[in-house]
Amino acid sequence: MRLASIHLFPSVEKCVEALADTLVSLERPDSDEQENLEAIAAFLQTILTKMPDHLGIPFRILTLIFDAWPLAATGKPFHALDLARRIDQVDRWEHSRLAFRRTLIAFYRPFTIFAFYSELCKQDVLVGAHTKQN
Repeated sequence: MRLASIHLFPSVEKCVEALADTLVSLERPDSDEQENLEAIAAFLQTILTKMPDHLGIPFRILTLIFDAWPLAATGKPFHALDLARRIDQVDRWEHSRLAFRRTLIAFYRPFTIFAFYSELCKQDVLVGAHTKQN
């Protein structure tokens, strides 16, 4: 199996990273916060890991379904799509008539936004502390 084809398999970790990137882009389209995405994705992974099994396992399965959803139409999982297509999928799931689709986005959005602004706050504190020392 070629290494490139591994990228095309659904993955909870890769989906969470792509979803964090997409939700941050929706929250602050003018922002270029690539360096914070790793910390945001790690925060989301920690939340999934620390959830009780009766919640964590279903959310991981639902995340895999979300990642695999565009495979039939595009041949790529969610995490391999360009930003415009990822935004479109998030929007369709967020406004779906199916509760499980809305619930997944409703779960990830507030945690992503919380982590995003927490990272910005950390940067502000570090910059402020550095400025005071000079």
